[in-house]
Amino acid sequence: MQGPDILLLDEPTNHLDLETTRWLEEYLKGTDETVVLISHDRAFLENVCDHILHVEAHSGTAYLGGYTAFLEQRAHRQLEQQRAFVQQRKTIDKQEDYIRRHLAGQNSKQAKGRRKILSRLPRLTPPPGEEDSMALRLDVGERGGDQVAVAEKLRLAVGDRVLIENFFAIVQRGDVIGFIGPNGAGKSTLLRALVGDRATEGGEIRLGGSITPAYYRQDLTQVPANQSLYDVINDLRPMWGRGAIQGHLGRFGFSGDAVQRSAATLSGGERARVALAMIMLSRANLLLLDEPTNHLDVESIEALEDAVERYEGTVFLVSHDRALLRALANRVWILHDRHITDFDGSFAEWETVSAEREHAASVAAAEEQESRRVREKQKTRAGAKDGKKDTAPRRRSREEIATAESEVAKREARVAELTTMLADPELYNRGNGGKRAASLGAELEREKTQLERAFAAWERAIAAE
Repeated sequence: MQGPDILLLDEPTNHLDLETTRWLEEYLKGTDETVVLISHDRAFLENVCDHILHVEAHSGTAYLGGYTAFLEQRAHRQLEQQRAFVQQRKTIDKQEDYIRRHLAGQNSKQAKGRRKILSRLPRLTPPPGEEDSMALRLDVGERGGDQVAVAEKLRLAVGDRVLIENFFAIVQRGDVIGFIGPNGAGKSTLLRALVGDRATEGGEIRLGGSITPAYYRQDLTQVPANQSLYDVINDLRPMWGRGAIQGHLGRFGFSGDAVQRSAATLSGGERARVALAMIMLSRANLLLLDEPTNHLDVESIEALEDAVERYEGTVFLVSHDRALLRALANRVWILHDRHITDFDGSFAEWETVSAEREHAASVAAAEEQESRRVREKQKTRAGAKDGKKDTAPRRRSREEIATAESEVAKREARVAELTTMLADPELYNRGNGGKRAASLGAELEREKTQLERAFAAWERAIAAE
C-alpha cells in the first residue's frame, strides 16, 4: 500500500501456507518494483528471481538466472576454481622443490629470484567445502508394524469451531505423507492428537503396535530453553562421555564453547538444528515433521531432505516447501473445509491434478460472468420489444435468438457438468484419476470454446433483431 520503489523481503514465506505463498509468488512476478529477496524456499526462488547473489565463505558472488541456473553455474565455477587451485598448487610445489635443491648451490641466484617471485604470488583458495553442513542421519531402532496409524470417524475441534470431521485413514509403514492445507486449518492439531498430546472430540486416531514416534514441533518447544546444549544431549544419552556429546553437537554446527550455550540464546535456525539433533538420537520409526524447514538454510534443508529420503520408517510431513514435498511425499493429505482428501500419489502428481481443478474453477467463474451478461441483455431486450410491431422478419429473428439461446444453454450445462466432475476430490483418488482429469480438462477446453462461439452467435442474433 506504500507504493515503494524497492521491496526488501526477508524470508517472506516462512510461515505462509501454500495458497498464500503462490499468491505472493504471482504478485512478485507481476510487480514493477525491484525486489531483493532472502529466502530458503527453493521453488519460490526458482519461480520469482532472475538474479542470485550467493554469500559464501565471507564473500558474495552474483549469478544470472533463477535457482536452477544458479546451481549449474555455481557447480561449474567450483569445478574451475578447484582446477585452478590444483594447478597452482602443483606449480608452487615444483618451484619450492627447485628452491630447496638449488638455494645453496651454483644456481643460488636463480633460486633466490624464484623465492622472491613466489612470495609475491597471490594464493588461490580451494572452493568452499561442505564443512558447515548439518550431518543428519535418521536411523530406525525397531522396524514396527505394517499398520502405523489409524483414524476412524475422527473429529477435532477448538471450542465451537470444527477443524476436522469424519476422517478415516490407514497409514502404512514406509508412507511419506505430505500434509497440506491453509494455516489454522488443523494440521498441527491432528499431529498432536496422534501422539496423545490432546484428546479428540469424536472418533479416534491411534498408533499401531511397536510404533515409536519422534515429533518435530513447529514452535520448537521440544528444545528445553533453560538448559545448555550439552545438558540437552546429556539428558538423552546419560551414558555418553564428554567427547561423544561434543562430537554429536559438532555434526550440527556446535563446537567448542558453543556447546555450553543456553538454548534460550539460540536463533531460530540454531534451535531447529538442536531439535533435529535430538530426533536423530530417538531412533524412532515414525517421524512427525511440522514445518521443519521454517528456520533452516538451504544447505540444512538439503541435508534434511537427504536424511528423510534414506530413512526406512514412516513420515508425516506438514510443509509449504514445494521442493521438499516434491522430493519426498509419496502420498498427500489435503485438508480443506474440515475434510481431508487422501491422495494416493506424489505431491508432483497432486500439483498436476490440482491445476486441472483450478482451471475448472476459473472456467466456471468465466461462464457465470457470461451467463450474467446474457441474462442482463435478455431483460433489456424484453423491455425494448414491448410496443414493437410483430412482423415476419422479427419472428424469424426471434427464432434465431431462441436457437442460439438453446445452444448456449446446452454448452453451459456441459461446462457445468465437467467443472463439477473436475472439482470432485474423489476423482483424483482413483487409479486412473490423473489421466481421467487430463481428458476431462481437454474436453472442458473444447466445450468452453464452443460456448464462446454460441455466445457470439447469440449476440449477433440480438443485434440483428
